[in-house]
Amino acid sequence: MTHSIYRRGVLKGAAALGLAAAAVPTTALAARSLRWGSSSLGSSGYTILEALSNVTNRYTDLRSAVQATAGTTENFVLMDRDELDIAHTTSLDWVNAKAGNKPFPGVIEANQLLSYVQWKWPILVKESSDIMTWEDLRGRTYSPSKPGSGAASASKVLFEAAGMADDINFVYGAWGEVYDNFGLGQVDAIYGIFTNGFPAGVVAKAEAASNLRAIEFPLEILQAANAANSGILVSELTPDTWPVLEKTINVPALAGILGADTTVTAEEGYAITKAVLDHAEEVRGFGKALGGVSPENAASGLLVGHPVNGGAAQYYRENGLWRDELTIAMT
Repeated sequence: MTHSIYRRGVLKGAAALGLAAAAVPTTALAARSLRWGSSSLGSSGYTILEALSNVTNRYTDLRSAVQATAGTTENFVLMDRDELDIAHTTSLDWVNAKAGNKPFPGVIEANQLLSYVQWKWPILVKESSDIMTWEDLRGRTYSPSKPGSGAASASKVLFEAAGMADDINFVYGAWGEVYDNFGLGQVDAIYGIFTNGFPAGVVAKAEAASNLRAIEFPLEILQAANAANSGILVSELTPDTWPVLEKTINVPALAGILGADTTVTAEEGYAITKAVLDHAEEVRGFGKALGGVSPENAASGLLVGHPVNGGAAQYYRENGLWRDELTIAMT
């Protein structure tokens, strides 16, 4: 433990020097490999991180090694252990990590780089299901991917807000596995993944096998979930992006944010942010999951009250996108 604390102290000092250097950004960085954590194989988070790291490799001297993980909650823990440098995260996890709330073992520090997506997540059942309202979910099986995922953590907050946290039987697994089980009728309901409102690949695959129906929670429950954790956003899912719907419904949502360990320097943060956002059109070409990537969305989706890497902040200032209510990291 002493060695780990010492190592972080030394690297944070180096990061502080990097902040000063970032005032005159350069493209010639010391070549080092940054460890990127994505999510489970087949998930939209995995696809997104692969695309962002690919572009970073192409347009900077940095090198990225991407690894699949259990999800966004685990990624924060791995950054805290110095096992990841860059990570796929959600707005929900930033709130819990800063407060040291469960499932985190304590306060975890990290810096924001850019926001790249909003995931809307209605709870889905088959059209043939006898589950008609949110109250019918009591005593049923429900799958939100793995225990270390943002989907699982967000689901628990939602069900706690609905007063039924102890009434849901959670079934865990990788996205492909839980959606397969759902298709076989072994799970009653599932966490729906809608990237910027459009159904993710696993949802589209499930639709091809069975007609699906979304379970809408009352607005007051969604607002209560947001009050419990401001990282859970209140949003809407519309027939424009999912024609199965007959009308617009209220749904919870999470913002996807590229997080950086505090040891990532401002110079490195600037290089990553610039590589991704200067080539946003190329990034969007990697697939629908990247459809929301733009300089404007990257800045507008950052969270107030959570530090922004100094280099990323400089990029936003240079491009007239900085928001004064945001905070610049001191390391």
